[in-house]
Amino acid sequence: MSFRLGGVSTSSLAGVTATLKEWPSLGGLSVESTDRPAGGRFFGSAALMVSRFVFDVIVEGSSFAEVSARRDAFVGLLDPSRGPRPLVVEGEASWVWQDVMVSEEINWGRAAWIRGTVFRLRADVTLETQADATAREESPASVLVDPSASFTLSAGNATAYPRLVFPAGGGPWTVKIGGYQLEIAAGIPAGRYVELDWDTMMFSETTAAGTRLASLVPRMSRFDRPALVLGQPVTVSVSPAPIAAARFYPNARRA
Repeated sequence: MSFRLGGVSTSSLAGVTATLKEWPSLGGLSVESTDRPAGGRFFGSAALMVSRFVFDVIVEGSSFAEVSARRDAFVGLLDPSRGPRPLVVEGEASWVWQDVMVSEEINWGRAAWIRGTVFRLRADVTLETQADATAREESPASVLVDPSASFTLSAGNATAYPRLVFPAGGGPWTVKIGGYQLEIAAGIPAGRYVELDWDTMMFSETTAAGTRLASLVPRMSRFDRPALVLGQPVTVSVSPAPIAAARFYPNARRA
């Protein structure tokens, strides 16, 4: 077992073994509710605040100097001064948790200390999400919308907020995702793209390569999110049809 933090896997570090001990589900769940005068409670809202991963880490070497150097290499990977980075856990390689950091002091204990044979250190290492507590697909597939498509969310286990990209020129446009409808005013130059990302709440005019050029917010009729629910089919459409098919990314989530 191993994990990959910021693109570097613990399996690439000599003498290091990291085994997941605690697997988060509904990490940091916070539920807001109030008592009802007649009994029971009124539900207000629920939020996921953090996902917490605890690994059993073993570092071993054939000498004290070797195990010390290997421990330092592992701790260097976790250095919090490098800031939050994406985390992928072995066995779940298609899912990535963004903005993850080590969150607790690491205390190494001697698991084996046999001079001339083996030196082994062991510790619990805790990582936590610093922003969104849910995971995303690391390489999300897109659905072509030409000019409409049917889609049913089948990945993940949580409500997802999609992204839609299509070439500009012309307009205005009407975007529909299930019962959600958005109007986008005309005036975006030809050669640019419309990118509507309800997952990150970034709405932009971009280049074909995705470089952000300007905000779409002044041209949008609404700013709430269309939601995708597991197993619930929706129809996605852009009208009038763009000069090339739109691409729809479901942004599946896992809690």
